[in-house]
Parts: sequence; structure tokens; C-alpha cells
Amino acid sequence: MFKEEEGFTLVELITVVAIIAILGAVVTPNILKAIENSRVVAVVSDIKTIKNAALAYYADTGRWPENSSGDDPGFLNNQGSPVEGWNGPYLESWPQKNPWGGVYSLSCTGDKLFLHLTKVPAGALEKLEEKLGEKIGSRGNGQISISLAN
Repeated sequence: MFKEEEGFTLVELITVVAIIAILGAVVTPNILKAIENSRVVAVVSDIKTIKNAALAYYADTGRWPENSSGDDPGFLNNQGSPVEGWNGPYLESWPQKNPWGGVYSLSCTGDKLFLHLTKVPAGALEKLEEKLGEKIGSRGNGQISISLAN
């Protein structure tokens, strides 16, 4: 009598590996697309929050926040050079980095206020414009500028 050995045949193993590879090829692009969409949604949320804080700051002080280079432009505290009418804090915290690892910064030119982001991939620009419903200025190299008030 022959004793039957337990285990899988080579054909069964190759079939299982092929099925897993096919599933991976189908699922991976969808996962990557979902990750990029979640980054865009996070940035849109940050933009709206910063815009609301800037408008509240303007309503209280009659002027736009100071220019910043990745740091709090005056939404969190009124230290250093106090601004008359300041009634903040206007944000819980200034976002240190955007989802792609870049920074948020503000600049004020006359009566116009701009939010700048760095390290934004080119593919995300179109999605951001779609979600915000407006054209976004691109300065190249992953840097974009969004008008918060004009």
C-alpha cells in the first residue's frame, strides 16, 4: 500500500500565487489613488480652516496676518508685536506640514492674501482646483499659491 503524502502540488501553488498577483495588480492602483485623494481632501480642509482664521483675524484687527514662512502668522498668539483688536487664538495649531511634506505659508500684498504650499505633486493640482472650485496659481517645482482674499 502506498502512503498518501500531505501537502500541495506545484500546480496548486502556482495557481494560488497567480491569483494573488492578479488581485494585487488590480487593488494596488486603487489604494494609491485613494491615498492621493485623502491627501487632497486634507489640504482642502486645511485651506478652508486657514481661510476662516484669516477672515476672523481681519474682522477683529482690520488687517491681514503678517507674512509667514511656514510658521504661525499670528493666529495662535499676539506676542512679539501685539496687534490691536486681536481676539484669538484663531487656530488650534498652525499646520506644520502639508500631506506631501511641504509647508504652508502666508503672504500679504496690499489687500490680497495668499496661501502658499510647497511639494505639491503636479497630479494633485487639478484635483485641488476641482475640490476648491477655483484656479490655483502654480509657481513650478511643486509650489502653488491660493488666493484667500482679494
